[in-house]
Amino acid sequence: MRCAPVRVIVLPFMALTVFGCGETTDSIARQVFPASGIVTYKGKPIPDASIRLHPVNPPDDGKPFYSPRGKVDDNGTYTLSTYTPDDGAPPGEYMVSVSWLGPLDGVSEDEEDRLKERLPRKYNFAETSGLKLTITEGDNTLQEIALK
Repeated sequence: MRCAPVRVIVLPFMALTVFGCGETTDSIARQVFPASGIVTYKGKPIPDASIRLHPVNPPDDGKPFYSPRGKVDDNGTYTLSTYTPDDGAPPGEYMVSVSWLGPLDGVSEDEEDRLKERLPRKYNFAETSGLKLTITEGDNTLQEIALK
């Protein structure tokens, strides 16, 4: 009688061990290429801004799409990440959205939740930002994104 609870716990674990728990990231991941650039607002770096890429022509190969994104450092530089930090982005043409709440050094999560967007609203949405980038195979040093 004491073995029954053990079987209930062990059998599902064994099934996961033998059969796996679904597709791995490798089987659904697209090839990515290193990509970095600079983003400024009114000619100055915008530390802690977030940049996100949205495909102009979303892929229709049945694989999930993960939007490449990056965080801007104190110098205005960002490096794109899709699956793991700084791994890059899949090749293609992208619309870009940018959000900036201001420098976040020393700001708690609760305080961050109350901060207001510092960029003009149009930059927060890929459809209205007017910003585009192209990622190609190989290393990508992207043109500066100069927000006004």
